[in-house]
Amino acid sequence: MAEFDNPYVDNDPFVRAHFDCLDCGGKLWEYAIQGQMVCEQCRSVFSTEHVFDVSVEQSAD
Repeated sequence: MAEFDNPYVDNDPFVRAHFDCLDCGGKLWEYAIQGQMVCEQCRSVFSTEHVFDVSVEQSAD
């Protein structure tokens, strides 16, 4: 059986993201393995790609 390093064994896979929730404005936490972000207040779930796209669109305005 092949051996490999799993960085999530020793570290929490949730990382506080630098984005606000698209629904309520709360802070988002990124679950990198799933490519999703979860709001700490309303528990809404967004794809990381969608949050990045919205952020880029808002920056352009």
